[in-house]
Amino acid sequence: MPQQCGLEVALHDDFVADNPSIKIKFCKNCIACDKNQQPQNEIRQCKLSWNDMKIDISKKEYRQLLDMVEIAEWVLNSHSTGPSDETKEYSDIYQKILSHAKDMGYENLITYDKDLDGYFATAEYEESEHMRYIEEFEDEVFWEALPHRLAVRDLVKQFGEKKYTEMEFEERVSKLIELESVYNKELEENGIDNLRFENLTKSAAPDLH
Repeated sequence: MPQQCGLEVALHDDFVADNPSIKIKFCKNCIACDKNQQPQNEIRQCKLSWNDMKIDISKKEYRQLLDMVEIAEWVLNSHSTGPSDETKEYSDIYQKILSHAKDMGYENLITYDKDLDGYFATAEYEESEHMRYIEEFEDEVFWEALPHRLAVRDLVKQFGEKKYTEMEFEERVSKLIELESVYNKELEENGIDNLRFENLTKSAAPDLH
């Protein structure tokens, strides 16, 4: 292990924005130290030069990483109708990871579209195991969200939106839990078989015969 140079370095503000005065010790040959000067017992400006991180992963690990970013991309953008400025940075990383699919031997899973200038999952990949995790996630979200939203609807209808929002947190939660338990019991026993929309007339529903 290299000997510590004893030089305390004040990190740049852009590295520790919340507390730029944080101090750290580097070894004598660290790139943070000025090699042309001897270590001194004084606080000096850090000369860190950050390089891109490089991680060695196997073909199997890349496939797992591919699945993970596909799941993340689905959560971020599957509900969107177009590119989002809010998630652009995530999408850029997603595209960067997909761009290595061919080099890693997975050109059957990811393809490049010249017209759209992007990488996309192939039909084969869309049938892969990772989709099961997405489906399980969406299913779980649906069954948890439905009774909660029905309970909120009933509580607002009973007390009015103003009283609902002004209600003490503990009281609101207690009432919601009580209502949710009723809907949870019904959904566990019958699913959505008894769910009806009162104002949806038969003429409004499409004839699928």
